[in-house]
Amino acid sequence: MGRWWVCSATSAAACHDTFRRIREKGSTVTLGTDVPTITVTGTGSVAAVPDRLHLGVGVEVRRPTAPQAYLGAADAAVRVFDALDSLRLQSLQRATHQIGLRAEILWGENQEQRVTGYVASQDLNLSIGDLSSASAVLEAVVQAGGDDARISSLSFGFSDPEARAAQAQEAAWQDALARARRWAELAGCVLGTVEEVSEVAGHSPRPLMREVMLAEQSAMPVEPGEADVVCSVTVRWRIATLE
Repeated sequence: MGRWWVCSATSAAACHDTFRRIREKGSTVTLGTDVPTITVTGTGSVAAVPDRLHLGVGVEVRRPTAPQAYLGAADAAVRVFDALDSLRLQSLQRATHQIGLRAEILWGENQEQRVTGYVASQDLNLSIGDLSSASAVLEAVVQAGGDDARISSLSFGFSDPEARAAQAQEAAWQDALARARRWAELAGCVLGTVEEVSEVAGHSPRPLMREVMLAEQSAMPVEPGEADVVCSVTVRWRIATLE
């Protein structure tokens, strides 16, 4: 029956030539003075259709005076709020992101400046859980805000990102483990204990072909597509030999 030993510099010498041949992106073998290690990066991904929409909307008003601009923006914002409330969407969440008031300045010759008016704005962050209502939300904002309405951003996400992240993490770990076992086998060694683990997670959009909306529909189509929830994990193992 064999015994486990951590490779010393002497015992690792026999594997040195093999270690030199192990050079793959994301995989390295390090020969230290006492303990050789192998470092591998594994990647896992989970394809999923986002189920939540994040919108950046708002109002922007230009008026001759600052009070007029401020009150005009407030009135436009109230109209947008009322329109969103009328939709009665339980999955709709909103929060004021920013309120601004600035002067519009016209620069002339000799660095002269003249105030030509004032601009007041209010930005909202909207989060929608029912994606089928996205077009109705956008239409409500534009119709209520009129020429003062603004749409600044649109992004998709997940109501439960932790669950999908966990699936990607499991896939990344299994990928790293399989790679590490393969390199250890090529080196004539086996994996020992894990020395270090580091993770990089994220998600990237991926086009998903869907049936387009009919031309006679006036609502703005909003499609989430498909996203890959991606996780990369870098793991460093000690390398052990069986004697």
